[in-house]
Amino acid sequence: MARDTISENVSTTQAYYDGPASEIYRTIWGDNLHMGIPPYEGASLQEAMDNTNIIMAEAANLTPDDRVIDLGCGYGSTARYIASHYGCTVIGQTISNEELKLAQERAEKSDASHLLKFEWGDFHNIEYPDGSFDVVWSQEAFLHGADKNQILSECYRVLKPGGTFIFSDILVRRETSQADRERIYARLNTVDIWDHPDYEQAIKQHGFELLKAEDHSQYVAPTYGGVVSKVRENRSELVSAIGDETVDKTIAALDFWVESANAGKVGWGIFLAKKPS
Repeated sequence: MARDTISENVSTTQAYYDGPASEIYRTIWGDNLHMGIPPYEGASLQEAMDNTNIIMAEAANLTPDDRVIDLGCGYGSTARYIASHYGCTVIGQTISNEELKLAQERAEKSDASHLLKFEWGDFHNIEYPDGSFDVVWSQEAFLHGADKNQILSECYRVLKPGGTFIFSDILVRRETSQADRERIYARLNTVDIWDHPDYEQAIKQHGFELLKAEDHSQYVAPTYGGVVSKVRENRSELVSAIGDETVDKTIAALDFWVESANAGKVGWGIFLAKKPS
């Protein structure tokens, strides 16, 4: 894919996360910005998102000796969790200046601050030498990528031989109509979202050994349903910050995501792979 196309995509995504979405995410999602797997019936959105961190960290089999890069780290909640609970050195990268600022502030107050580093970074071009990391981690970030094959190639390159690649991502089913795709993509200003088989095939093509490809699509509608409910509950606060029209558009877009998830058009998966030794 042309460098100009990727650059334009990065700029659009950065503008999205540094714009009104930043206010919405901080108010509604909190520090975690990813999907949730409830640890028990009736668990809150925050508990569900925290549980996803636990599930993925255990699957990655993290150790204190691991050097981890978190691509699309958001406000740094997952990176702080990994560093604090597993003693890993973690570098978090985001293209959002708003996210980066808050991640750095949170890191300074963390008991694992000495293990954390947050920086601006684009996963299309990870500016580290080959074999720099034991673990490459990401959560619902690749969906923003303009060239997912380049992203996977970069993830493979910066991993050490024998290293672990673990990520989750939103999925759009292959049979979804173009009209519905455009509405789904519009909420996030993205250009392409893959399906489960697309990732499975590409992971193998890029040289990884695919260990797990889990479909957790049943949690998409509950997660986004919880988000849109909280947007409605916090409507007055959000309107004062970003305006009535933006809040209305956000609610309509989130409602469509919930509808699409219930219709089997939007899914979610967790993928675990290894770089051969």
